[in-house]
Parts: sequence; structure tokens; C-alpha cells
Amino acid sequence: MAYQKSFATAEYENRVAQVKARMSAAGFDLILCQDPANMCYLSGFDGWSFYTPQCLLVHVDEPAPIWFGRAQDAKSAQITTDLPIANIVSFSEPLVHHPSQHPYDELCELIRDRGWADAAIGVERAHRR
Repeated sequence: MAYQKSFATAEYENRVAQVKARMSAAGFDLILCQDPANMCYLSGFDGWSFYTPQCLLVHVDEPAPIWFGRAQDAKSAQITTDLPIANIVSFSEPLVHHPSQHPYDELCELIRDRGWADAAIGVERAHRR
């Protein structure tokens, strides 16, 4: 039995377009979305990998978001989303629970390699009251 995705491709494309429009209006080139619910809203990603670093990168000039997470969770991104395979990027497994390095070090490399180092970047944070 095939996996039933959370929403149709047209809905996914509409959601991403709406977010990009709001990003542009707010002056952002790139956002990093880390909340599992928001990652699902934007891409359909559904996985129990929230215990490890992961995020979606949405750039105003990139046609589709980029999923960034642990290699063993990349298959979930392939199954539950319509993201192109090239936009499913895994960090190096030795970084899991590494004492002095973090997977987001590789995320920073990805951002630099894409030419986005000088982009206006929005980072999703936990709400504080």
C-alpha cells in the first residue's frame, strides 16, 4: 500500500508560494523552519526525528524547500514529501551527539555553498512568554 501524503502537490505549491510572498514582504531571502508542525505544513514531512537537529530551508529563489536532517530520516522525507531528491540533504552521521561539533555546522556550509551567506535569514525560535 502506498503512503497517503498529507496534502496534494497543488496545496504544497500554494503553501510554499504564500510563505515566499510573506518572506519577501518582510525582507527575508531565506528562512530556517525547525518546528516539526511547520515543517509538515510546508512540505508534508512526517517523521519521528524531531529528537535530532533538522530543518527546512526556504529560499525565495529556490523552487522547492530543502530538507536537512539525519541520514536515517531522509527516507521519510522522500516518502512523505514532494521535495526533489536533490533537496533532501543529510548531515554526517558522526555528528549525532558529537561533544564538540554540531550538525548545523554542516548546515552553515550548505548555506555558504549555495551562495546564501549574505542572505537576510530568518530563524524560527521557540515562543517565549
